[in-house]
Amino acid sequence: MMPTLTSHIPVPRPAYSQARENLVKAIPPRLLCLLACGGIDCRYEGPECWKLNQQVVRGLFSSWVTDDIIAMARPSSNLIEKYNIIEQFRRLNIRSIINMQFPGEHSHCGPPLDPGSGFTYSPQIFMDNDIYFYNFGMPDFGVSSLVGLIDGVKVLAFAVREGRVAVHCHAGLGRTGVLIACYLIYTLRISPSEAVHYVRIKRPRSIQTRAQISQVFDFARLLGTQLVQYPDLSLRHGAPFTLHHYLNRQALLLHGQEGRTLRQTPKVVYLLCVRISCLALGLPSPPEVHAELEKRSALRTLSRTVRETLVAKQYLPLLRGGHKSLWLNSGSVSSWDEPLGFSERKRDVLLDKRSYSDSDLSRIAIDEDLESYCTSALGNERHWCVQDLVRSDLRPLSPVLATLPPGHQTSKMGSHALNIPISSMQASNNCNKRLCTAKKALPKYSSNIELCRIPHNPAPTSVARAVAKAMADQGTPGEIVLQRSALLQEELNSSDCGWALLVTESDPHVLSCLLWTWLEKLREPVLSVQDVNRLCIGATNRKALSVLKKPQRHTIYCLLSCVSTVTSLCPHREEAVLLRLIRALTKRLVGNFTEEADYPSASSASA
Repeated sequence: MMPTLTSHIPVPRPAYSQARENLVKAIPPRLLCLLACGGIDCRYEGPECWKLNQQVVRGLFSSWVTDDIIAMARPSSNLIEKYNIIEQFRRLNIRSIINMQFPGEHSHCGPPLDPGSGFTYSPQIFMDNDIYFYNFGMPDFGVSSLVGLIDGVKVLAFAVREGRVAVHCHAGLGRTGVLIACYLIYTLRISPSEAVHYVRIKRPRSIQTRAQISQVFDFARLLGTQLVQYPDLSLRHGAPFTLHHYLNRQALLLHGQEGRTLRQTPKVVYLLCVRISCLALGLPSPPEVHAELEKRSALRTLSRTVRETLVAKQYLPLLRGGHKSLWLNSGSVSSWDEPLGFSERKRDVLLDKRSYSDSDLSRIAIDEDLESYCTSALGNERHWCVQDLVRSDLRPLSPVLATLPPGHQTSKMGSHALNIPISSMQASNNCNKRLCTAKKALPKYSSNIELCRIPHNPAPTSVARAVAKAMADQGTPGEIVLQRSALLQEELNSSDCGWALLVTESDPHVLSCLLWTWLEKLREPVLSVQDVNRLCIGATNRKALSVLKKPQRHTIYCLLSCVSTVTSLCPHREEAVLLRLIRALTKRLVGNFTEEADYPSASSASA
């Protein structure tokens, strides 16, 4: 029997009636504090009104929302001292506190405000004890701008990686709930209804007003327009984009060190270049790969918790029939976030249709291939996590890297990037000589001499040859490669966990297909005819790429660094790989391109 498809989850209703919301806006703050909270005896300013199970931080009305996030009422200097809250934070591994209030807010509730900060405590108390403090003010019972909310969500996501986080406003219900719900949408890509219901289950009466519920939905709608990694016209927001447009969207989503490193470079291009270079050199995966694997593991755990909580409260149905035991054995509930679960549910919808289009039939065939593809790439576990992907020595389980000797895999690396005029891209000797150091570039041996000193092993050479051949291929990829590439594109568009699949792909043909496809699907080529003309005019300039805009330069540096890594091992493939790169950057065949621009052919440039 087919599993039951999830019905539409009910839209959450506001905790306050419209009349109460209007009354709250009309009443003066002092009277509001007295009527709604209790004034100086405010029930949110101490533990007297709350049971012990409502005080995960003793002395504060507080609740665990996830394993890493506590929602709580605001602390005060008196409570911090009386209940030794700093020591409690240490025991709970709470490393950050996020304050959603404005200074001077609810001044008539509880004890007097701290004159220096305008809050009920001095943030310095926490910072002096190595607890990070962040303030994102949001009006009481109201909302902030979406840009401000996105900043708060990104800071919360960053803080969670450092340790547990406590979030508070006044009562820790409305504004706190909005931030946590949006964080769940941001990290898990669940629906806004699911996020609100989950937060309310864990923290009853959260997200109180109509405006707050609307902002959670607005946040989800905004985020939905930013997530597509590969253009796909079957998606609502899957229209082709430019390099500049993609980087603007990426800047909205990335944060921390990753956001700073990839400010001018597309993440998908960067990770593909890293993966291809590591395969060619036979090196263990760099930190970026392990970060994606660790993030995928954490997201899977949180996703399972959210789904099981919603199922327990009957917001989501259990799977039935033949698929039920499968999900029970894996300890998970079906979710569109899961790479397999997402595609299975879409396939079930297609199989239930009374008639099929050609695209439906091809999608069913592709989805049937997904299970065997993921099994071959990731082992027999359908719901894999970081332990399934990484050995004890932190090397991905890949058929390529498994053949490499340990000494070769742990060789020291340096960083490099190329600074080559486009008109000189074909020259093999120049390509190997004109290397310069760049921040956060791709891994490589410090010199070709060092690489040659490594004892000869046929396995790395054969892998490098396979990578170079795949990158140099000018023809249409085979059917299996296209299917795998399509599956990975779909996962990247549908789930943040798709990055983990990308960085563990070991087929150089699939990786090359993904790289060239992304460049060629851009609405405008990375290099226009005018760009190439400017490059040709300044071909003798040592910094010829300086005539390009930063996004173009950094993207080309990343690509040339990868090409240099691969072709330094297989020099006879250099011209073909560079021709393929030029074709992807300009979206034209070199022979056709030279008719419109004074562009040297590969043979003349090599000469």
